[in-house]
Amino acid sequence: MSNLFDLVVRAPGGSLRSIELHAPDAAAARASAARDGSRVLDCKARTGAARGASHWRQRRQSLDVATFAHELAALISAGLSVTEALRTLAVKEKPGPRRQLLADVVEGVGEGLPLSAAMQRQQDRFPTLLIATVAASEQTGDLATALRRYAAHQQDLRVLRDKVSGAAIYPLLLLAVGSVVVLFLLGAVVPKFATLIESAHRELPWTSALLMSWGRFAALHGWGVGAGALALLLAAGLGIRQQWRTGARARWIEALPAIGPTVRQFRHAQLYRTTGMLVEGGIPAPRALALSSELLGLDDRERLRAALALIQEGHSISRALEQSQLGDAVAISMLTVAERTGALAQILERIAQFHETRLQRSIELTSRLFEPVLMIVIGLVIGAIVVLMYLPIFDLASSIQ
Repeated sequence: MSNLFDLVVRAPGGSLRSIELHAPDAAAARASAARDGSRVLDCKARTGAARGASHWRQRRQSLDVATFAHELAALISAGLSVTEALRTLAVKEKPGPRRQLLADVVEGVGEGLPLSAAMQRQQDRFPTLLIATVAASEQTGDLATALRRYAAHQQDLRVLRDKVSGAAIYPLLLLAVGSVVVLFLLGAVVPKFATLIESAHRELPWTSALLMSWGRFAALHGWGVGAGALALLLAAGLGIRQQWRTGARARWIEALPAIGPTVRQFRHAQLYRTTGMLVEGGIPAPRALALSSELLGLDDRERLRAALALIQEGHSISRALEQSQLGDAVAISMLTVAERTGALAQILERIAQFHETRLQRSIELTSRLFEPVLMIVIGLVIGAIVVLMYLPIFDLASSIQ
């Protein structure tokens, strides 16, 4: 299990820097920081609360890598050197962590390091895919084109994520509103009805009696019920957050009917588009697939590792993916064509487009099916609570008549 450490180091050039590293213990963190010649001055393990605060602070202070890649490519295409372009971008930023990050990269390039190596020093702030893209472009000498390709790729992925997120907003909003209404009925309305019905001393149907029993309990222990509900919500939130961080969410989400296949298709579209971008930039296909593996769910990552092992044994990419049950019939057929023609990057892009088209249809079908079902379920729950509350009143009214 790795922990997060805050380190203060003196770089080989003499400047002081504060960095974050994941390592099993403090000794491993110090050794990792000293590999590039830096001298570690201080090393502290971060607590869970500080780690969470730093995570959100870093997200607010981090660069928009797509915009950074696009602007850097534009400046280099205009005739500026890499160092001049980075200095220009650093001056454009307000004083703070972003400017300091770019200043550290400029310092690394000024020391004679390639841009990819200077960015590698800040690998917790720059995505691995961007560093790999820059490293490949340094071999071909076309950094501006590689950066534009990366920026366009990030924009395409952002559009794809927005489609999936947009389709999920209405069902989540509907579920949230329905849950609030149900909690209000059970926590505020039912206890008042239970107190009223209890004074009538009438025999109730067992379903209404069960609901009234809950109402009496909530009326007598209001603070306890409220605290228990709050604790349950916090526990559920922390559990979902932990699963999100560890990646366990991938298995149960992909196991959901209708939603699971859509999520898996979304991940596969990301995989093919990202791999195609890396291959087009000059990175070998096996390495590109390995770099893109983080986009997949846990089960598909294991399948991809098995496929990469088969590729190392001499199998073709299409054959390896087919045996690992990672690609569908369309993807395997198109990859077979790519292996004959050599146009692997273009074929991967077409496979990604094919998956995105199917994904759009799946989203539309799932939303059309899921939203009415969710509305029916929430309506039945709220209606059942209301009917069970009013049954004793109807019975009381009929006895009075």
